[in-house]
Amino acid sequence: MTVADPLRQALAEETPATAVLGTADALRLTEGSAVVVLDTWTLGEAEELSRHALNHPVTLVPVRGDGALTVVGPVLRPGARGCLACGEYRRLATIGGRVPWHSPGLRLAGCPSPAFVDAVAVLAAALPDGDGALVHVVHNGRGTWSTHRLEPVGGCAVCLPLPPDGPEAAEADFGPDMRRSPGVPCDPESLREPNSRTDVAGLREVLFDERFGPVHQILRTEESVHSLTSAYVTYGRHLRDGGYGRSVDFENSERVALFEGAERLASMSPTGRRTVLRASFAELGPGRAVDPVRLGLPDPVHHGHPASATVPYTPDLALDWVHGWSLTRDRTTAVPEHVAYWDASPGRPRVVYECSSGCGLGNSPAEAALYGLFEVAERDAFLMAWYARTPLRRVSVPADDLEVAHLVDRAALAGYRVALFDATNDFRVPAVIAVARHRGEPASAPRAFVAAGSHHHPRTAIRSAVAEVVTNVVNAVHRHRAEPDMFDRRRLLPMLERPELVRTLADHVAVNTLPEALPRLDFLDQDGPEDPGAPNGSDRPGADWRDVWPEAAAPEPVPDVRTLLEQTVTRLAALGLEVIAVPLSESVVRDRLGLHTAKVVVPGSLPMTFGHVNRRTLGLDRLLEVPFRLGRAPRVVRHDELVLQPHPFP
Repeated sequence: MTVADPLRQALAEETPATAVLGTADALRLTEGSAVVVLDTWTLGEAEELSRHALNHPVTLVPVRGDGALTVVGPVLRPGARGCLACGEYRRLATIGGRVPWHSPGLRLAGCPSPAFVDAVAVLAAALPDGDGALVHVVHNGRGTWSTHRLEPVGGCAVCLPLPPDGPEAAEADFGPDMRRSPGVPCDPESLREPNSRTDVAGLREVLFDERFGPVHQILRTEESVHSLTSAYVTYGRHLRDGGYGRSVDFENSERVALFEGAERLASMSPTGRRTVLRASFAELGPGRAVDPVRLGLPDPVHHGHPASATVPYTPDLALDWVHGWSLTRDRTTAVPEHVAYWDASPGRPRVVYECSSGCGLGNSPAEAALYGLFEVAERDAFLMAWYARTPLRRVSVPADDLEVAHLVDRAALAGYRVALFDATNDFRVPAVIAVARHRGEPASAPRAFVAAGSHHHPRTAIRSAVAEVVTNVVNAVHRHRAEPDMFDRRRLLPMLERPELVRTLADHVAVNTLPEALPRLDFLDQDGPEDPGAPNGSDRPGADWRDVWPEAAAPEPVPDVRTLLEQTVTRLAALGLEVIAVPLSESVVRDRLGLHTAKVVVPGSLPMTFGHVNRRTLGLDRLLEVPFRLGRAPRVVRHDELVLQPHPFP
């Protein structure tokens, strides 16, 4: 008797009219139903079983073991949405990078405890009569079981293959029909359209499952300056990533975190359309694609550096491309896949480093594109001020904004003084840089944190920048304790002289917290460096925000986000800047929640990068010319005159 025999016996007794088969016999079954016992199996066999069931008039209920777990379902049959292949890939990916979840040859094994074979048999017998997308997981060590709804979020090569990418998808979301559709009234401050499906319960139902994801963990942090919630997304990697929400209460912060999690899911790699266009720019030409040179290429001096994520670009280099819609030229245009998605094309050539900057999630394609454009404006304004070292006008902390006042007080309790600066540039989208400087003891405390915010309404931009910088201030205490090497001076000091050592987002932030790095921030204040002996809190007064942005003090009502998007695109077109929106929407999130994702690309704007050798400033003349046009620089400078230090953006 093998270890699986008690399970087979229990299944035979519970389902007398249904055959109990192994993998080989199940693959020979051409009609009827069976429970398939996989006591030792591979992911390749799981895929083979799924394809067989989809192509034959059979109903299969897979029961398989994986260590202490026994997993029952989903039901495999023609037309099934969700199969054994995508279910197991996602279950293993949710565990993280500890297992080779993407390997078809990965062999797994396990069998239920004798105490639970009857329970497993009952669960398997009930599945065909219910919702075929259900999966039961029995934990033999704990004596517990849980039920999960499996849906192939992001598609499945077996049961829900992605349709090929093409120009029609971009035109459908952002083409003439978008402009002709009636505008939807939005919240005048947040610029969000109404959506009854995206309360916390609705978002959780579609997005959260601890075993299968796509959001597999939701954590609350009470030690932060706000109610902070993290929604970790299934990527199958060692490093965790996802959405993060801050708010005055946990319900709202969880909603924001799940929003961000959905955006991260769609913007990492293609989950709505399958990339099919592979060609060189020389083959496509400017009539069909964006010239990568317009995006800003990395400095050739860093090609081949161990920290470089790119290869040298030539017009004849074959790349993968996806289709976007030029809102400026009213036509489709292709952009490199690794520009549209921040972690696409593994192992294939990248000519630029790209992050999630410019990705937006919204209740309509227009809202998603508008928020992506706000993010492009924020990063462009921040990097222009940083690399050109332009002084900025100081803005007073709004006295009537209780949330901002609370945040500034929390920073003061930690020994930091918050200053705000107007970084708005020729985009004319209000942009704010917030700087929190430490005063006094202990000397080992990080000396400065920097963040930015951008929005149509400057009050929202201010609130976003202050929330970001004060969250970093408060969380620094916990990071010091959890990751002592992060702020280790012995690790960071060499980065001051050798910026190529700055490789990660955390490095960018940490090296600029050193006391020796503080002079890097002196350029910001047009009134000169701050008085180090000044008390904590917000120091020397600045201009009232209503004087900095007078048009926002008594703004004209925004009729709808589509109109505001079109107005912004028209304004940027007058500067010679093209706005391209690439649809990234994942079908389940779009269809069940009404949420759309877009990546906005503005060739010529300054892109956010991490890893100093991946910096993209060459060929972007705006960096040299706009500070002079705005009166922030005495003349147009040359690129070799710039002081290109690693930025402190978090």
